[in-house]
Amino acid sequence: MKRLALLLLTMPLVLAAAPPPEDRTAINRQLAAIYRPYSVEAAQPAVWDRPLFTAEIRQLIARWKQVMPEDETDGLNDGDWLCLCQDWDPKKFSAAPQGHNLLPGGVVEVTMGIDLGIGQRRSARLYFRREGAQWRIANLHASDFPRGLIQALRETIAEDEKLRK
Repeated sequence: MKRLALLLLTMPLVLAAAPPPEDRTAINRQLAAIYRPYSVEAAQPAVWDRPLFTAEIRQLIARWKQVMPEDETDGLNDGDWLCLCQDWDPKKFSAAPQGHNLLPGGVVEVTMGIDLGIGQRRSARLYFRREGAQWRIANLHASDFPRGLIQALRETIAEDEKLRK
């Protein structure tokens, strides 16, 4: 019984372990690059056209682009996935990691605080997985994606496919 109690007490520590410092540093560099365009006034490609995501998400994006409506918005193309917004002030925008957790399978969860610079703040959890030498976004949970970006892509693809029939 004591062993079970000890195991239950230590489980949250195992599940919320910090990733190694070198991985945290690499992911933080990746996050800085991911959010840098929001501090520049020049037009940027849509987030789904940027090379940020794992192969699984890139495949879903490719399918979504095939079925998305041409002249109207759907559940995913009406705002930016990473700032969770349509508007922001590039001079005041900031995004900062607030915590890193190493999850099973080598996935790193990063809690982000996002300040749009227009009196609005957002928070998100980005999940990173290493593909080759690069850390890529493996999923995203936020108010816009409570069940995750992957699930939102699957549901939107299904809805868009129904509209095409």
